[in-house]
Amino acid sequence: MAFMSRPDTTKPFVNSENPAQSGGRTIEDARYGYRRLDPLPPEIEIKDFYESSYYDLIRKGNRAPEIRRLLEGGETASNELRWLREGLYTDVISVLDKHAPGRKLLEVGCGTGDFLDFANKHDFSTVGTEPATEAAQHAISNGLDVRNMTIDTFVEQNSSAKFDAVILLNVLEHVPDAVRTIQQCGLVLAPGGILCIRVPNDFTEIQTAAQRKLGVDPWWVAVPDHLNYFNFASLNRLMAHLGFETVYAQGDFPMEMFLLMGENYVGDPSIGGRCHARRVQFDLGLGPELRRKIYSALATAGVGRDCLVFGKKINP
Repeated sequence: MAFMSRPDTTKPFVNSENPAQSGGRTIEDARYGYRRLDPLPPEIEIKDFYESSYYDLIRKGNRAPEIRRLLEGGETASNELRWLREGLYTDVISVLDKHAPGRKLLEVGCGTGDFLDFANKHDFSTVGTEPATEAAQHAISNGLDVRNMTIDTFVEQNSSAKFDAVILLNVLEHVPDAVRTIQQCGLVLAPGGILCIRVPNDFTEIQTAAQRKLGVDPWWVAVPDHLNYFNFASLNRLMAHLGFETVYAQGDFPMEMFLLMGENYVGDPSIGGRCHARRVQFDLGLGPELRRKIYSALATAGVGRDCLVFGKKINP
């Protein structure tokens, strides 16, 4: 898969959703090709942010609208969860059914445990890790086996544990050391096990086109939330270097299409919510087989708001 062009982001960027949070430039990793903030915030600040502040900011509307919708409860949360279950979660389980050597599953950064609950209902034996205390306690209160810790601590305490699948759904963009995180996941994967990673698809050709149309800074750079920035090319390259063979990849709805059609949701939650609702209707209307057929083709073209990649562990 060819590398996609990337705009220059060497100037400081201030997050429009939270102007008090400013960050440095992004640089491209010379070996793996993904981008990361430079310099990174101090690790203790990152740890404190996710363990204590992140969910407060979500509730205020300053972070992660998809999580905020789930936290709202009522019809909003119900609709969001239906979309996740019939879309992303169904797609992940379908690929694992085909490629994972067994039914033992670990989700890293499992949040409130919605995917773990779905996997349990599909006959997987599951464990989750979640460093944010509030999210972990919510999952535990619902009867899920979730450990309030990082993957590093989990591996340290469970060095002999082996799983048939390890799942990271929108986690790798947040961690200080993406390479180490994948390596830690590999330590608890059984031979032939499947590593599933979902990350935002950033610094892509379609983003460049939308950015050029709008004449704005790269809005997808979110400080200090997103430390790492991937696209299909760089994520596949990183996984291959770390001993994983890609067995399946798919994109999802390219939200930048709305920007190119005149729906400027950047910095406007009301427009963003309307665009998201239209995207949900599109996904649910396709049905699972047609959706995967379309979105796996988008992955080949490097298109989609998110990358969903499954790698088989090929190294001992």
